[in-house]
Amino acid sequence: LLTKHPDVDFIQLQINYADWENPSVQSRACWEVARKHGVSVTVMEPIKGGTLANPPKPVLDVFKAADPDASAASWAIRYVASLDGIITVLSGMSNVEQMEDNVSYMKDFRPMDEHDLAVIAQAQAALKSIPQIPCTACHYCTEGCPMQIPIPEIFAAMNQKLVWGRENEAKRRYANETRGRGKASDCIQCGQCEGACPQQLKVIDLLKDCAGALEA
Repeated sequence: LLTKHPDVDFIQLQINYADWENPSVQSRACWEVARKHGVSVTVMEPIKGGTLANPPKPVLDVFKAADPDASAASWAIRYVASLDGIITVLSGMSNVEQMEDNVSYMKDFRPMDEHDLAVIAQAQAALKSIPQIPCTACHYCTEGCPMQIPIPEIFAAMNQKLVWGRENEAKRRYANETRGRGKASDCIQCGQCEGACPQQLKVIDLLKDCAGALEA
């Protein structure tokens, strides 16, 4: 796209440390393409919809050990703001305290040094260590599903519960994704999905878990 449209001044990308290597979002890969073409980047979702402002305890422990006074949100925003080619970081704020926190570390912005980046790497490792469904959302499993079950979308909803502990949001997402399509409990255990999955996931068993957790 950027090759066809070299006149583009900037692009907007979803970038945050949690999605940096996410196979569905591909933050790093998209950013690298932009830099290859010399196109500036405006960042959206630096705090991943607010989840990185209150990350799972293993991640928060990493940040507090490195700097007890810095907010989790500051680590997330400073990380993306330190990347080459970033011209704007879009950060949603819902109260004055959040605005003051953002201003406190962006007014006289200090890019991350090697120590800071090492802390981010530790946080990424801590996040990755949390049990979750390692689905890459390739959708090979859905192409022949006789019940038209949106398997990757269901797994994404389940991961919202497993990783971030947001059960109500996970259930709402599940309800939206399965509206007019098959639910996890509709699985007839034909095995088509498991034969197609490049990650060799036990899809049938995972769908049972999802049905129990998200349909209750």
